[in-house]
Amino acid sequence: MTKDIGKKFNGFQNDGETFIQLPEPFFSQVLPLINDLRLLRLLLYLFWHSEQQAAKIPYFRFEDLILDPAVIRMTEDEQGLLQAMLNLVDLGIVLQADLSWMEETYYFLNTPQGRTAVASIEKGEWQQSPSKSGPIQLTPDTPNIYKLYEENIGPITPMMAEILKMDEATYPNAWINEAIEIAVKRNARNWKYVQAILERWQKEGRGNGQYRRDDSQDPESYRKSWLGQE
Repeated sequence: MTKDIGKKFNGFQNDGETFIQLPEPFFSQVLPLINDLRLLRLLLYLFWHSEQQAAKIPYFRFEDLILDPAVIRMTEDEQGLLQAMLNLVDLGIVLQADLSWMEETYYFLNTPQGRTAVASIEKGEWQQSPSKSGPIQLTPDTPNIYKLYEENIGPITPMMAEILKMDEATYPNAWINEAIEIAVKRNARNWKYVQAILERWQKEGRGNGQYRRDDSQDPESYRKSWLGQE
């Protein structure tokens, strides 16, 4: 029986919505493996979470995930979250890497990037970039780029809407939010200033972490980038 049957979705907002990409095998190969709603909820959350990260190869830690009340509600409690994560590992959908010398466990989606990261960890070649951003949390009222622009910079013209659409597709939401905050604090309320911050982060790295939306799928390319050889 569906919980909270009295609640009703108000509908997608169409313009300005952020879309999360799912690989085709998710529908053809992964969905048939999942018969637990908690696993499906967590897996969709992990795809969303990976899109929000500034790290070149997204990863997950249990101690980070439990900070988000939304994912705890999805999986019922902390034990349910841990069990769901382990079940995804058993199914081969998520990869687990234990850093014994750090007494930590890292999880990756089973992608070329994730497999490369796990192989690097197993060889002792792990180079984690410190993150300066706050915890990633899923909130129902997170403002999109259009709302942030209107609230902090000004009215949106049709031309500006196209620019915002392209920038939203290029940079992580967390970057955009932080860049706007920086611009506001420095009393530089114009989009060119925000773009300059985003472009610099993409070129030089933000918090020593690199991000490129459409990077190569070549595992060797990921390995070199992961190890700082490019």
